Amino acid sequence: MGRTRTQKIEAVAPAVALDWPRLVSIVLAVLGVLVAGYLAWAEVTGNETVCLEAGAINCETVQNSAYSVTFGIPVAVLGLVGFIGMLAILLLEDQVPFFATYGRTLVLAASLFGFAFQFYLTIIEATVLEAWCQWCVASFIIVTLIFAIAIYRLYKFLQPLRA
Repeated sequence: MGRTRTQKIEAVAPAVALDWPRLVSIVLAVLGVLVAGYLAWAEVTGNETVCLEAGAINCETVQNSAYSVTFGIPVAVLGLVGFIGMLAILLLEDQVPFFATYGRTLVLAASLFGFAFQFYLTIIEATVLEAWCQWCVASFIIVTLIFAIAIYRLYKFLQPLRA
């Protein structure tokens, strides 16, 4: 009888590990596009958003306030543009050399601006309007998470330079 040779098959690890924080940011940016897109659609078409009308939650008050427009542009449209921009950068980060180099910083800058602006609007909701929009709060939570992840990603990227 002949002998059978057994070959040892080794799993080859990918050269580049998955960038989980980037993937989570992409998912969050998609959610941000959906939320801001819904709000922008409602604003541009004049439709009302589906909103829980309970207690201090009153989307109509927030969306019809003077604070819902900045420089003549609906805030929801600005949010949509911001989320689309961050999503585009995140998606192109591994395909375009410019975004591979500066993508983390650009997402950090965009999410910092979004966080600061939405923080301001959230303070307005709480103190001036005394009404909350659940969609606006969802958008604020999403941009806050993207901002936190962007800080982490840039820190991890720059960490080898500190050694």
